[in-house]
Amino acid sequence: MKRVIVVGGGIAGTIVANRMARMMPEELERGDAEIVVLDKNEKHTYQPGQALVPFNVQDPMELIRPERELLDHRVKFLHGQKGEVSKIDPANHSVTTADGVSHSYDYLVIATGSHLRWDEVPGYRDAVYSPWEYESALKLREALDQFSGGTVVINVAKLPHKCPVAPMEIALMLDDYLKRRGIRDKTEIIYTYPVPGIFGIKTTNDVMIKIFQERGIKIISPFNVTNVNAKDKVMESQEGEKIKFDLAIGVPPHTGADVIGKSGIGDKRNWIPTDKFTLRMKDHSNVFVIGDTTDIPISKAGSTADFESYVIANNVTNEIRGNGLKKTYDGSVFCYIATGLDSGTYIRFNYAAPPVPPPPSYVHWWGKLMYNKLYWTVTAKAIV
Repeated sequence: MKRVIVVGGGIAGTIVANRMARMMPEELERGDAEIVVLDKNEKHTYQPGQALVPFNVQDPMELIRPERELLDHRVKFLHGQKGEVSKIDPANHSVTTADGVSHSYDYLVIATGSHLRWDEVPGYRDAVYSPWEYESALKLREALDQFSGGTVVINVAKLPHKCPVAPMEIALMLDDYLKRRGIRDKTEIIYTYPVPGIFGIKTTNDVMIKIFQERGIKIISPFNVTNVNAKDKVMESQEGEKIKFDLAIGVPPHTGADVIGKSGIGDKRNWIPTDKFTLRMKDHSNVFVIGDTTDIPISKAGSTADFESYVIANNVTNEIRGNGLKKTYDGSVFCYIATGLDSGTYIRFNYAAPPVPPPPSYVHWWGKLMYNKLYWTVTAKAIV
């Protein structure tokens, strides 16, 4: 029997496990193959929806569901200490869980994601609200409800981070939110970014900067935050800038999972060296890496993992059947971008074709909301 272990039950791990189950039903039924998902948490959170929570667009309770309900019935799921992976050992084709059990595998898919490192910037945790964390998104909703005007700074601390378009979305949704409350003219919105511009892809950056300028959103970049004084409400940068604020919204620094570093299989930020086409871990032919976990310089987004899952599921299935690799990843990514509370645009691109967002419209806003709703019944379950 061929055992496939998926480490991580987030968006990437769930989709790829379900897609493999759909592609090799006969092998699973006969007992010729086994798919096991390992994760500490038994709950699954749809993190992209958290950016909508502060603006009362998304019910936060709808963003969490049991992981077991999302997984194909043919996929085994271990959680708690039985699912918390403490060591990944590609050389010996095994992973060890917190209960001390060693799990051998024939194929491994690492989907351990990206994680917030609040403590890398002194004062960030105390002074900054972040929709990249569920509880902080709820607190930001309360803070915005009580907000009556002043300076709002939106900060991206470091690249890369998950949901790369979300900081721009938050700035534009905030602009609309404040207008609807009649306090936009009492508020200055400042957007800071660690490299020149507001987004890492030039074709998208150029379009979005024009929208920011039309909305009167001030841009300060490059701005590499070094310290946030929660008492005085001042954000300082490596470039010497000091921004006095009344409300701060931000993206904390990200790294890969701790287990990647402890296992000695990642770079200095715990991202795993990954072939950009085959999605294999470099130097380990039976280990695949998906989603935020890779060191591939593309968007760390749910759609990235979805596109990658086709490649990994196809290739693992084909290898189990003795057919060898058949598919390669072309860098495909698709992201909706909210440009207000009733308008949006999108970017779709790959390694060869950079994205150019179309003009904002209600249709794209509606598409974003529908995509979020369909995540649970279509995307997560790998229906398409």
